Amino acid sequence: MSYQPGDFDARHFYVQWGGKLPGGETWSCGFRMLNTTGHVVTDGPALLIGIGAALVPFHQNVKTSISSRAKLSFVKVNSIELDGTYTLDTTNEAVYGDIAGGANETYTPTNQVAWAVTLTTGYSRGPAHKGRFYLPIPAMIVGTNGAVGTVQATDLKSTCATLRQAVNSVVPGYVMAVMSRKAGNPGHRAVTGFAVGTVLDTQRRRRKSVAENYQ
Repeated sequence: MSYQPGDFDARHFYVQWGGKLPGGETWSCGFRMLNTTGHVVTDGPALLIGIGAALVPFHQNVKTSISSRAKLSFVKVNSIELDGTYTLDTTNEAVYGDIAGGANETYTPTNQVAWAVTLTTGYSRGPAHKGRFYLPIPAMIVGTNGAVGTVQATDLKSTCATLRQAVNSVVPGYVMAVMSRKAGNPGHRAVTGFAVGTVLDTQRRRRKSVAENYQ
């Protein structure tokens, strides 16, 4: 049976961050924050301040490997209802002055190249057993085998762990989580770790505005 979306089994906050890429393109990533003891809509502004403060150094860290050509321009933290809609008509958003990623732009790939980070939960199957976000234009040397080094993958895994620890300490009770809204079988699980592969990935929607120049 194909996947059919239904309701979430808990209200939560959706964290989205992103910004600019070369040629007028944009990027964004996201994860979710869940409070299993009770969701409070008015916690959004406090979460925004703390999570934004954690995402800025994560973006700038050379070990995260985001090219300096990828700019961090915004962070949003907004409450999500069971049906997947936003709770409020307004948004909790912090705007930044196009903060550059921390990696050397010399090795910047094309805009559609990304690096997938898998959010793990300690479960290998079932609802909400893993999640994923795609970091923009990782700047590094790709080996003759078509892969990047294990050291770089381990470094990224480490900076993600630091990010999780930071966001989980912002407001007591809220933790980074994976949420599933599969119809008839929703679920949620706290993120316990990360997995980072050595083969880079693709996000085609990040290359749709750069004008082609045929010769």
